[in-house]
Amino acid sequence: MRASLDVRMRDIQMPPEYGVIYPQEGDTTGDAPAGHVTMFADFFGVCNLRLPLTVFVAEVLEWYKLHISQLSPFGMIRVRNFKYTFGAFGIEPTVGDFRRFYQISVSMGFFSFRQRDSSPKLMDPPKGLTKWKTMFFYIKVAAITARLQFRNVTDTIISENISLPQADMVDWFPRLQIVGWFKLDNSQLWVLRMMLGRMGRNARPVVREKSGEEDPLWRMFHPDFKAKVAVVACEDGEEGFNLTIRDNFRVPDLVALKAELSQGKGDPNAAGVPKQHVEKHGDKRLRKPKKPHETVVGLGVPGGGVVVGGSSSGSKPADDKKRKGDASAAGEQKGPMLRRTRMATTPQPKPAVTTGMLTICLHKCCYPTL
Repeated sequence: MRASLDVRMRDIQMPPEYGVIYPQEGDTTGDAPAGHVTMFADFFGVCNLRLPLTVFVAEVLEWYKLHISQLSPFGMIRVRNFKYTFGAFGIEPTVGDFRRFYQISVSMGFFSFRQRDSSPKLMDPPKGLTKWKTMFFYIKVAAITARLQFRNVTDTIISENISLPQADMVDWFPRLQIVGWFKLDNSQLWVLRMMLGRMGRNARPVVREKSGEEDPLWRMFHPDFKAKVAVVACEDGEEGFNLTIRDNFRVPDLVALKAELSQGKGDPNAAGVPKQHVEKHGDKRLRKPKKPHETVVGLGVPGGGVVVGGSSSGSKPADDKKRKGDASAAGEQKGPMLRRTRMATTPQPKPAVTTGMLTICLHKCCYPTL
């Protein structure tokens, strides 16, 4: 996992001062070091998220009173798609506009957003997003410049009664077109004002056809668009693009990023985050309720070992009890191998062998999972 995270951090140009820490073996999403928060790697893959956060993403989290670690990639991907869909057509999105399309929802201990009934469908999430709970890392909380708070997953979610988007209610509706989901690179996110680029102060991105002609942003999502976003030098007296779009982001305070952090793990304010949904790094199993101890017939093997594999298919506890009674009555001795075959129906002389009865806990220890 470390190698894949290294590649991801390099590809998304994660600022080193944000203090990324990788989980150790056995760490869970609830084990973020003091002064850090948990981030899912898929936020920065299929969800097209970059840091610092845009004002829009921060305002969505604050409106719904969500901690960023409580939002699943299925929710984040809708927030980011909403941003670039509106941005491609020159529309500045607001939380109010977002609420016309989406309703907050909760499933398996995580929050997401579902499409509101009768609202235009903006996207279909990509398929294959199944292992996102096992890929995470920790980052300084000072890098997430939003008023984060944990929302209790057991709280009742009330359906919002807000008008659906219509041309006679919002002036942007006639301009809006469905874009769908796209995996965007850094240059595309930069020109869409969804990422602060790492280019020079006097550089700016443009959407340009192969012919050299500049295009509007929405052309990037058109099926016949073959060119890429180009980076050009600013003209004399022209402000660099990063300076132009800086107010579109919640840029972290450098002093806060450099502040010394206390020791320890976990956030004491993480109320409402169910422990049974915390996933252990390196273990994909969900926590399961404990099973009662089971008694099986095991035979000693050379060297003093014990063969443990559980009951064979078709065996029943009643059969084990019967074998236990028969063996005890006959005073059988240990044999060299595990016997699971039923006794013949024809009465046979019982050999003078005693089967050792071993009580073995077959319960598989469960690790906290997310």
